Amino acid sequence: MTIRIGILGCGKIARLHALGYKTAADLAQVVVCCDEYSVELAQKMAAEFNVPEFNVPEFNVPEFNVPEFNVPEFNVDVTTRWQDVIERGDVDAISICLPPYQHAEIALAAAAAGKHVLVEKPMAMNLAECQQMVAAAHAAGTVLMVGQNQRWQPEHIKIKDLLDRNAIGRIVAIRFDCNQFVTHMYPPDSWIFDKELSGGGMIAQTAVHKIDLMRHFFGEIDEVSAFNGYTGLNAGYKPGGNEDISAFLMNFDNGIVGEAFYLFAAYKVPIPTATGELTIFYGDKGIIHNVMGWHIYSTEIPEYSGGITKLDIHQHPYTDSVNAEVRHFLECVGNGQEPLTSGRDNLGTMAVVEALYQSAAEKRVVKVAK
Repeated sequence: MTIRIGILGCGKIARLHALGYKTAADLAQVVVCCDEYSVELAQKMAAEFNVPEFNVPEFNVPEFNVPEFNVPEFNVDVTTRWQDVIERGDVDAISICLPPYQHAEIALAAAAAGKHVLVEKPMAMNLAECQQMVAAAHAAGTVLMVGQNQRWQPEHIKIKDLLDRNAIGRIVAIRFDCNQFVTHMYPPDSWIFDKELSGGGMIAQTAVHKIDLMRHFFGEIDEVSAFNGYTGLNAGYKPGGNEDISAFLMNFDNGIVGEAFYLFAAYKVPIPTATGELTIFYGDKGIIHNVMGWHIYSTEIPEYSGGITKLDIHQHPYTDSVNAEVRHFLECVGNGQEPLTSGRDNLGTMAVVEALYQSAAEKRVVKVAK
């Protein structure tokens, strides 16, 4: 069975979804591209499905730049109304790559129409909207999956295998951080600068990735404490708007203590890492970190017990994780299984995001909703 796809939003991340569907041509066919902000972007994406070799360069960080392509004649349909896509009888599933404020409305309409949904992160503007999306998909019997592609990065899959083998014993503490400069990544009129369209700044747009990955690695987070700030270097990132600084602590259900720091106004990345984001896991029998590549020390595994040892884990193109994510979505649509990053599972991630914003606003430790 070929799953017929509509792509809603044709910007940067949507082009990676498009590549994912192109590489999964044995499972899916894109039939319509929609962009209500730029019909030209939709036309260009539709046209590229006729290009025999639709390749995107390797991306190592989220602020990727997508190249131009020659635009031939095309037969994939184009529209500027997402409602047109939902109403089509020849669309089985959609990718939602529009701003977060639109996610819930579109996902609810898709469920009502019996369409399966792959939605970009953050899942929606708040936890309540996410819960509505999950309930609607459950009632409709459709697949709802969130684009948490970091779970699909080949490097992270290998690290999870080491953790599952107790290579460094019981995890007692973790650290992670991210340094970007949002003004250098997006045009000034981008929705990402507007809290009413984006749902938040560093936490909602970027930290949501690692929060989700840490849940995948270590289980649920019990309580959090957050401090948010504003550098004044990014338009719209100001008190009452989006935060471009966030430092937060997490207590996991299993006793792990986590620390995170996020900055959306970093001129340079101060600590070179394998993934562009510092990650350190402390175990009672060793340590794993990604400074200058992935490394391990283990008191339990002889080959890693002589000191910090560099692991044979190579950096993969950013596109690989999105390709794997899209294929998994299509396989779940085909076999009816719940996705690894299902909407239901992602409620745990969004509950942490909401608790962090509540903590920062109320200046107190907040329990994460279960």
